[in-house]
Amino acid sequence: MYQFSAPMPYSKETIDKMLDINNQVEKSKITSLYFSLSSNCELFTGFEQYRNNALNGNWDYWKSLISYCLKKECDVIYLLNNPSRLQIENPNFEQKINKLNNLLVELQKLGVKKLRIAEHKLISYIEKYYPYFDIYASTSFEFKSIAEYRNFIFMHPNVKQIVPSHDSIKNFTLLKNLKKLLPNIEIELMVNEGCIKGCPNRDGHASEIMNQKTINNNITLSNIYYTNMFCNKINPIISMVFANNIFPWEIKEYSKIGINNFKLVGRDAFINNIKVYLENYLSYLKGIENQKIIQNESIVSFIHHLSENNFLKQFIVKDYKNYMPNISYFKKHGKFCAVNCGINCVYCYKCVEKIQKTFDNIRKKIEIIDFCKI
Repeated sequence: MYQFSAPMPYSKETIDKMLDINNQVEKSKITSLYFSLSSNCELFTGFEQYRNNALNGNWDYWKSLISYCLKKECDVIYLLNNPSRLQIENPNFEQKINKLNNLLVELQKLGVKKLRIAEHKLISYIEKYYPYFDIYASTSFEFKSIAEYRNFIFMHPNVKQIVPSHDSIKNFTLLKNLKKLLPNIEIELMVNEGCIKGCPNRDGHASEIMNQKTINNNITLSNIYYTNMFCNKINPIISMVFANNIFPWEIKEYSKIGINNFKLVGRDAFINNIKVYLENYLSYLKGIENQKIIQNESIVSFIHHLSENNFLKQFIVKDYKNYMPNISYFKKHGKFCAVNCGINCVYCYKCVEKIQKTFDNIRKKIEIIDFCKI
């Protein structure tokens, strides 16, 4: 059984729809929902990432959703996953800790037991004063080597789960060795985030305060700096090929090395696109069981950060899947991606060329058909 975590929807009705996905598939199950409070909530601590300011900020609203999930026998994971360092020198820091204490007491009363954390001091603080909680390590630590994980677990031996860096999810040698190094720690992998491999901005973007405005109309002093100065300037086909996704047809290869826990992302899009994302999650899990079901889906319906790109929506699974990087290549060579990509290895760049050529040929055929109709 493949176990998935997914973003917690923002209403009981959509929570029901999310969990109903489990009734429509056999090999997979959504077993936990993760979330953090909106930044306008009175119990928001600042140790979370700043998200969803437009949502209801009332604690009773969130409390009701948490209780509902738990009654549905679905785990809730609270995210304290802002990777920014703790500003202990800040005069207001003690106030933040008091807020954290209040929040943890409330979460414990509700029965929430799992916290995902992205900062060392915060892990140690909660382990010492709130041993009730299971600590899950956030992918925002961005660890990419065995030595980092060995030393991390030496510091935090009670951590129950790790989520390797997005850049490492095709490094099968690292993943196999992590299983050997940490046999009693659960490994979860993100499947559909879609950040380009080697993004230099992941740490900064994750710690961004989303609610801030642009200063003096200067993009370098804005909260959209990272996406506008990097993501939006990349050739879209390169973005799709280098998105480092785990597609439904690839999941079985991870199960072969003992990894059966996966994470669906997308909470940024839940306010306006919840229906689309529920459909995409269902398609993803159905696609694990039968690839034929998703042959007419867009490839980017499985890539969160590219799913709204109208140009890339044209790239249908049945037409382009065979030109995307093959998981078998990474089983052999994934350990070299960090040092060889674009230098001694151009495999993914050749995939880009094949996809571009295929796209151009399909467009020519369509143009000919349209011309004949005229």
